[in-house]
Amino acid sequence: MRIVYYFVTLFSFFSSTYVLANNTDEVTHITWLQSDAAPFHLAKTAQTPDGGLCDYLVEQLIIELPDIEHTREMLPQKRIGKYLDEGQQACYPCMIHRKVNTPRVIYSVPTTVYPPFAIIASAKTAKVISQQHSSPINLVKLLTDNKFIFGQSAARKFTPELNTIARNTKSDQHTSLSWNSENESSSVINRLNHGYIDYTIDYPFLADYYNRFSEFDNVVTLPIADHADKLVLGAIGCSTNAPNNFANNALKKINRVLTNSILPSAKYQQTQRVLLENTFADFDQQYQQQILKLTQPTTLAESISLSPSVTEQ
Repeated sequence: MRIVYYFVTLFSFFSSTYVLANNTDEVTHITWLQSDAAPFHLAKTAQTPDGGLCDYLVEQLIIELPDIEHTREMLPQKRIGKYLDEGQQACYPCMIHRKVNTPRVIYSVPTTVYPPFAIIASAKTAKVISQQHSSPINLVKLLTDNKFIFGQSAARKFTPELNTIARNTKSDQHTSLSWNSENESSSVINRLNHGYIDYTIDYPFLADYYNRFSEFDNVVTLPIADHADKLVLGAIGCSTNAPNNFANNALKKINRVLTNSILPSAKYQQTQRVLLENTFADFDQQYQQQILKLTQPTTLAESISLSPSVTEQ
């Protein structure tokens, strides 16, 4: 009997040790990455009392997940990508949502809805581009027109469709890149204002923000043909390569509080509206359709089931 008792005790000990060692549901720490890129991250001012588009979201997640230790780290966009690729236990709150996860990140449920990407140029250059390429702009023809210089920040990415167009037209081979790691979006808008580049591709609300809140108030947007109705969903991305199934386990907690309290809240919606609605006439309707309906419990279960597989604002 003693021998049997000994083996039962030993088996119980090793079983409990194994369970503890393999209990990967526990997330104890999240590093929240942020870039110095307006208007996604902003200092709180009288004009933007809740910061940028992603700042209040992170603040609320920190409040709603008190059992997790949270830190924030501001990094250039390139360094953020490197952190995620290296498998740091980190999440970036300002990514473009994708239906399929990537080798870099696993995505949360959609957190906001953005207007379609557009051409941004100075008022003078936009008039010339419109005269030569009409409006909406045929992006392929513009990207292959050597009379106009396309510029962007070095780490900027777009939707998969726009990335493919840029790659197929080989625009990356003659794009004027900005390598400034401080306030990357401001650097690009500054170069447009000074005529160093002729146009860039970005969200219309970027131009609206700089026209309203900065000295760079001379940029306008032109719609891109076949993209005028292609809304972009935002999401949180957590590192796919982080150990102990970090991304999936963190996102279980994140998705729960997003769905139950943050996304439906009037306060969160107002933080998005103040920076988006000037370039997005039906923001409230689209937020209801694209975010709240998509994150109902049944839809949420389908979204989470997409997880294990997998940047950018």
